[in-house]
This record gives sequence, C-alpha cells and structure tokens, in this order.
Amino acid sequence: MPRYAGAVRSVGTSAAATSQTVSSSATVAEKIRMVTVKYSASASVTVTITLNSGAGAGYDTLLQNITLSSATDGVWIPDGDLTLRAGDKIDVLCPSGGGAITSACAIYTQTRGD
Repeated sequence: MPRYAGAVRSVGTSAAATSQTVSSSATVAEKIRMVTVKYSASASVTVTITLNSGAGAGYDTLLQNITLSSATDGVWIPDGDLTLRAGDKIDVLCPSGGGAITSACAIYTQTRGD
C-alpha cells in the first residue's frame, strides 16, 4: 500500500454545466500520487490530465485521459513514480457534464522522498 503521509491536495468544484481546470504547481520536487474526479450525476466526458512543464511549452504533454461513459467517478494513479520538478504543474480539465451536473476534482501530490 503506498504511503500518502504528507500528501498535498489541490481541489476544485465547478458550477453546474461548466467546465473547470484544476492545477497543482510544484515548488519542490513532488510525486504525483493520484487524480480523482467526481460528477454529481452520470456523465459521458473525457477528463484530460496534462503536464504543463516548467521547461517550456515544447515539453508539455498529455499524461492521461479519464473517460467516463454514463458514470460519475474516475481515478488515475500513475503506474510508477512520476515526479514534478519545481515550476512544473499538472492541469486537469474536467469538461461540462451538461444540465445541472457539477464536477469535483482533486490532485494529490507528495514531496519527493517521503
């Protein structure tokens, strides 16, 4: 079981029928532990998780998609160590679920070495 002691959580909640982007910025080397997303009702959307590199736009990359098909919850846990360097950030784009549906997103990071 992975340790999450000392984990930092970046969160966001959207208004109804509105997309949102939640970001986690690293000030020191940090591991990405987990990204969670929850919609208030069943939605069919693709949530994108992108590395926005502190080295510049040429190094930005799509890390993962979470595809929900008439579902409310999704999670991404990296298969191995994924370390952010100072100046890097993770952007999670949660598209609108439509109607009165809201979304909540959380990005969990942990200082490298914990």
